This record gives sequence, structure tokens and C-alpha cells, in this order.
Amino acid sequence: MNKPISRLDLQSSKLGRQAALATWKAALPQYEISLGTDLDDFWMDLSAWLLRKVVFTHGQTSPTRLERHADRLSDGYDNFIFVHFMKGRWQGEADGKPFTLNEGEVILLDGSRPFHGLATASSYAMVNVPRAVLIELAPSLPLLHGRVLHSASGWLLADHLAALSRALPLMHQGEAERMANATLTLMAACVGNLTDRAQGDMGSLIPAVRLRVERHVERNLTSPDLTPQTLCRDLQIPRSTLYRAFSAFGGISAYIQSRRLDAARAILFHPEDRRSVEEISRHLGFGNATSFARSFQRRFGCTPREARRNGSTFVASSQVLFERWQSVLRANA
Repeated sequence: MNKPISRLDLQSSKLGRQAALATWKAALPQYEISLGTDLDDFWMDLSAWLLRKVVFTHGQTSPTRLERHADRLSDGYDNFIFVHFMKGRWQGEADGKPFTLNEGEVILLDGSRPFHGLATASSYAMVNVPRAVLIELAPSLPLLHGRVLHSASGWLLADHLAALSRALPLMHQGEAERMANATLTLMAACVGNLTDRAQGDMGSLIPAVRLRVERHVERNLTSPDLTPQTLCRDLQIPRSTLYRAFSAFGGISAYIQSRRLDAARAILFHPEDRRSVEEISRHLGFGNATSFARSFQRRFGCTPREARRNGSTFVASSQVLFERWQSVLRANA
């Protein structure tokens, strides 16, 4: 017998406007949510499905402002969010850079970075993708925050998400999870297009520099002296060239930390490596176990100990997000 998909619903017509707004805010503590209209004119109708690796949401809301504050970035929420507006318009800033999302377009946001936006009355599809899932499919991630996917693959993804929002209520779990895998493949193709474009913009010198640096980083990943300064010194690379080569990754320091966290995850999953979290932290050059655990949770959505216990990161991340929503809805039912 085919299992139904785990689903949540939040409707102002059933809960009432004030209760629905309070529930929505409680379910999304990582955001500051405010209305673009009076409470008397507020309405919403949201449904969310847990598809193992990702959480898919389809919603319709009155004008709303959504903000990811810089002072909340330490809360562990570190998913990428693909948002497709089927109706309406969204304007805002991501890391201080303006964006406009028009009807029929898809934007990609990094949950570990600040942004804000004001949407008109809208209908949209949103997919929360744990960072580890997207990195596994597209290892060379460029700087994606606030990028509207203006490409053939982006238009194809927009059509796909719109169709998925219509079809998901009719699917059983197995079928839905297969479609979720297809969705991730399409998302990775969109990200790959951005990567190719970024590399094309940098010319021939920058990719060659980046390759040299990447090889050096891999050989010296456990060294506490692996810093931008020592890279410039050891590889005789100007500081400006080094930073330009890794600007698509959020900077060279962010790249080094990303590779160390990937290495830490591999150690935690190794069946014969029983080093403690503290030992792994020291081995990979983190300042202390606390900062390592905090960085790991921001990257993968779970603590190092949870990752070792579950043998996974992305499953825990999606489930934690969905289960938090479940508990809030139950408390406000």
C-alpha cells in the first residue's frame, strides 16, 4: 500500500486571521514577518510536504514583508531556498543588493545570509534544500544569494515547480520522492549554469589560480596555519587575485571552512573512525569544539553528534524543519 505524503496545512479561513499570522510567525522564527496590509485584509493558505531530502511549500498570501536579520544568522538555519512566484511580485535586497522577482521567475536565496523583501498578494512555490544536498549535486557552488534564475534552465525549473504544486496533492510518497529527486537534478542544472557563467566571466587566469589554491588547500586542510595570508605567501599569489578567484564562494576563508566541514562530515560518517567531536575539531584546525559545532550546524542543519548518530545530515535537516512546523501547528490548532 502506498503511503501518503507527510503534509501540513495553514489556512486563515480555518484558524482566523490573527491565529494564522501568529502560527506562521512561530513556525518561521528565523524570519521577521510583517504585513503589507491591515490585519483585517490579511489572508493565507499554505501547504507543505516533507519529501525526505527537501520540504516543498505551496502558498497564497496577501501582501507580506519577510526579513532574515543578520543578528539571527547563528540560529542554525542554513538551507538554500528556491522561490517561484506564479502570481505576484517580490522586491527586496539580499546582502544589500537589490532584487526583483516577477511573475513566472525563480529566485535562489541562502538562508545563512541576510535578506528582506516585500511581496504583493501572491501565489508561490518554495523548496527548502539543505546545503549538503545541493553541494553534493553541485560541488562548485558560486555565490547564489539573491540570484534570479534568468536562463533556459531557470524557466524550465519555474514551470516544473508550478506543475509540482498542482500534482503533489495527488501523489503517494514514493512517487513524490522520485519527483523530488528529479527536482533536485533540475536545480543542480540551474546552479551549474550559474557556475559556468561565473567562470566564463573570470577569464583564463582566475580558474588556473583557483585550481592551484584548491590543491594546496586539500593537501594542508589540517594545518592551523592555512589562512589567506599563508596562501598568498606560499603560492606567490597577489591578495586581490586570490580573493577574486574565490569571490563566487563567499571568499577564500569561507571556502577553507567549507572544505574542512566537508572533511569533518566524512570523518563522522566513517564506520571505523571513532574520534570525538573535540578531536575532529582540533584535527581540522578549528579554534575550539564549540565554534566547530556551531559552524557544522549552520552548514548542515544538525550538530556533529546528531550527524554521527543518524549517519546523515540532510535527512535530519529536512525532518527537523518539518517537525518544528508540525509542533507549532499542533500547539496552535
